[in-house]
Amino acid sequence: MSTQPEMKRGPGRRAVHWLARACAELLLLAAGPCLLLLADYFTYGAGVVRFVVLAALFGLVLFASSGRVQLRSVLTQGPGRWLLIACALYAFWLAGTQFVRDLQHPKACWTDMGRPSVCAGEMMLVGKNPWAMCMGRPKRSDAAPSESMAWCLKLGGCADYKGGGGYGKGWTHHGPGFSFMDGYKYGPLMALLYLPATHAQQEAGIAQVNFVFWLALVPLALLLARGAYPRVAASAERALLVLMLPAALPAYRVLPHLKLNALGHAYTLDPPVRGAFVRALTLLCSNDLIPVFFALLAGLFALRGRSTLAGIQLGLSLATKQLPGLLLLLPLSFVRGVDGKRLAFAAVVVGALFYYPFFAGAPKEMIANLILFNLARPTNSSSIRRFLPPALEPLVSLLQLGLCALLIARFMRGERRDLAALLRTATLLVIGFVACNKVVHGNYFLWIQPLLALVMAGAPFATEAAAREPGNDPPIAS
Repeated sequence: MSTQPEMKRGPGRRAVHWLARACAELLLLAAGPCLLLLADYFTYGAGVVRFVVLAALFGLVLFASSGRVQLRSVLTQGPGRWLLIACALYAFWLAGTQFVRDLQHPKACWTDMGRPSVCAGEMMLVGKNPWAMCMGRPKRSDAAPSESMAWCLKLGGCADYKGGGGYGKGWTHHGPGFSFMDGYKYGPLMALLYLPATHAQQEAGIAQVNFVFWLALVPLALLLARGAYPRVAASAERALLVLMLPAALPAYRVLPHLKLNALGHAYTLDPPVRGAFVRALTLLCSNDLIPVFFALLAGLFALRGRSTLAGIQLGLSLATKQLPGLLLLLPLSFVRGVDGKRLAFAAVVVGALFYYPFFAGAPKEMIANLILFNLARPTNSSSIRRFLPPALEPLVSLLQLGLCALLIARFMRGERRDLAALLRTATLLVIGFVACNKVVHGNYFLWIQPLLALVMAGAPFATEAAAREPGNDPPIAS
């Protein structure tokens, strides 16, 4: 029985087939950023939907990095490579120009995340402990030592006074000792990094320092992508594209204004502002990119076997903010080729050098603001917890801790324990932790965004040897 030979595709069909695969690959890379933008959209009043979206993102990362997906990329050579580079650079240009415009036209922070760092720095300048006390108002209007201090005193003199809003009249943690929760909620290094700029320009200085770290994150992400996936072509270009997409995608044109009733209140869902994840660093004054930057830098040093330097960077992350660095301490210590004890020792020593001078003078107040506050603070409608009976909230906490413990233990017992496996574990850790948290504010998505970019840059794609098999070449030679 004879068979007819299979007809070869003509140039036109090959081109259409290649274009379809290229579009599918770009859509895969955009899936994670789109889910992040949806999670950012479903905010107060939509905590259940936000949880579902984050669960979908968790599933995407789990599936894409499972090793079962080995896609043959068509964007690694010839016109495909240039298409990928063009998309990545265009997304970077959109995000960067938005950042520059915001720096040129500074505005007051839309949230209360900027003021605490400004005022904590001012208190340090005059020898006061921002975790232990509030500054009293001067007797004369010109008695403040600086314009920024006068600005802080006008706002009440506390680094981070909690009252009204979601805290309400039932919030009574205004001191003293373990009950004082009006102090600074971040680490000493956070205020010190912002201090030169905020001392001169108050909240406008927050965006300026964030811009420096945002720019520094770009080459760091490229180095991490190449280091994590040395045999996956174009991983650096994919990392840049996915990193910039949340700020470049026009979600503000697509998502509608919605009104909903939940928990006996009326809520309005507004579309994300243009350049949403850039505006988190400018208009919202989020500081979460800084601890993530130091944690990723620790990962780069761990890749190169520099255990002490990796520990120092992780210690700097902890000295700015306790999370997400604490989640990554054990996984980083178990990366293959890393001396875990040396890394952990360096991280603890560096963190302690920043905390101890303030902790020694007011240990109760510092514990209250950095630890007890997170236990005592009320949940809100951005979290699924607010929609559950109060008796079930401890179960969500157990789920949160159990999931984190499971992911860390699985990494520690795994065979690979390389940078790619670390990035996968870290991404799942932060998504799971944030999804189950008491409050699921948009600034926490800045933990997820860089890690998501690094995982999607290489995990779902085949290595160069597999990608060069016959039949995978682009239709047009470069």
